[in-house]
Amino acid sequence: MNKKITFYALIGLTGLSYIFLFDVYKVMTPSMASIINSNDYVLVVRKTIFSRFKSSDILSFNNDMEDDHTTYIKRSVAVEGDTIRIERDYIMINDFIIPHDPIFEMMVLERNYGDSIKYFDSSEYARYLFRKINNINDHYILNDGKALIVPENHYFMVGDNYYESMDSRCWGFIPKKNIKGKVIWIF
Repeated sequence: MNKKITFYALIGLTGLSYIFLFDVYKVMTPSMASIINSNDYVLVVRKTIFSRFKSSDILSFNNDMEDDHTTYIKRSVAVEGDTIRIERDYIMINDFIIPHDPIFEMMVLERNYGDSIKYFDSSEYARYLFRKINNINDHYILNDGKALIVPENHYFMVGDNYYESMDSRCWGFIPKKNIKGKVIWIF
């Protein structure tokens, strides 16, 4: 009789922990391919006050810049205090290089140039990333205007399949309050 009660208590606790600690999402885009492919599911452990996220974690989050309530799955490539250097063909995060293609140049300039690629300016791109954040002061932009420091309580999120990913290169930094949790299983 005691074993039966223990078994049901264990099942009940497992069910409750699933309800309160985890989320499951179906991934609809190829932005994280080949790690997470379209139509894969991910199990996310929800953020708590004890959660600490580091660079390279795959996180789920909402984006304040979008009107919809989509949950995004991307890799955290830079955390608060990391340095991001922006050049024409790549973004360097500390010593790690992320290539980016001309489509990002066209999106970030927000101008009506016929050929905006030739007008790309990395210090303007740095200012673009900061325009997306309220209440962040200029001491996060380094002297040359091409490098910046990830602000406190923010993340720079990029899809592993970065040529097929809308991410922080377009949206700017993601605040910690928008992080929902960490991906722990892909199925």
